[in-house]
Amino acid sequence: MIRYTMIRVVWIFLILVTTLSINFVILKSAPEYPPTQPEDRDMWYARQVSDGFYTERLITDEAEIERVRADEHDPIQNSFYRDEGDRIRVFEPVPISIQYFTWVSNIVTDWHWGYSTRVQPNTEVFEVLSSRIPVTLRLNLVALVFYIPIGFGLGIWAALKKNSLADNVISLSVMIFISLPSFVVMLFLVLIFGYTLGWLPNQWPPSYASDLNQFLGIILPVLGLSFGSIAGLTRTTRAELTEVLTSEFLLLARTKGLTRQQSVIRHAMRNSMVPLVPGIIASFVGLLSGSVIIEQIYTIPGTGRIFIRALAQNNLDYNLLLGISAFYTIIGLFAVLLVDLSYGVVDPRIRMGAKK
Repeated sequence: MIRYTMIRVVWIFLILVTTLSINFVILKSAPEYPPTQPEDRDMWYARQVSDGFYTERLITDEAEIERVRADEHDPIQNSFYRDEGDRIRVFEPVPISIQYFTWVSNIVTDWHWGYSTRVQPNTEVFEVLSSRIPVTLRLNLVALVFYIPIGFGLGIWAALKKNSLADNVISLSVMIFISLPSFVVMLFLVLIFGYTLGWLPNQWPPSYASDLNQFLGIILPVLGLSFGSIAGLTRTTRAELTEVLTSEFLLLARTKGLTRQQSVIRHAMRNSMVPLVPGIIASFVGLLSGSVIIEQIYTIPGTGRIFIRALAQNNLDYNLLLGISAFYTIIGLFAVLLVDLSYGVVDPRIRMGAKK
């Protein structure tokens, strides 16, 4: 088990490095979008030089200066120069291969992911994300804790009351909420409970709001994230438990004198958990992806909202996109690891990494 876990961790590390490397090369091959304000832009270029991503040189030859000023299509004039009167200061990017190893070195030695260019100019990427990652994680963890018992409860109820009115109502509701995207549900919730009834805030409360407003403000986004997950977990639980309830070993348990309640709790639930627990762990990644749009709708200051801002057309913030991609990639890969390990925890008969 330990050997298997170590091998999986190594593979996760390799996949993470490969994914981020590909993202880095693709983004660095695209056109640059430095800060728009002259002061911010000058500071950003100076920091790019100090970090090793650009080189700096001065043009003092008058003929070359006039050529650069006269030629509107000169690539130096369009992107990487500053006219200082009697000279022109030119900032030129180093080759992408050198930039890549510099970027990796900065992360490993100083945990320095570069500077934001458009969202918060000249602010370190990790500093931008440090206040937003906890908001996103708290929102999604609360949604996870909220929907798991409800999904389990409805699924068990539907399985035990198979083909009854309760089962039909639950199955119909499951079909509806699985078909609706989470952001559509969120829009209806905000429209009804936020604007029409006024029971709950129609946007995320500010940090200085009271504890009560902070609590009320998290209700709608948690519900928006949870309805689809509840429906999915209910459907899976019902299907797995229904199959186990009709199995031969459960009928044998009943013939040996166990009551229906005892046989369900001791045998049926335990066996149906084998595919359910890994699915719950994997669903956390789905919650994170769904929260990207919900954060935008509800003005939640999380990673999803800032990810949309960093993706704005002609306003791309590459360093911030790399940092956010790393966050989501790490969460996704370690969720896969937990899914693999959970099989052996739920059912000890499953030997992870065994040769036979």
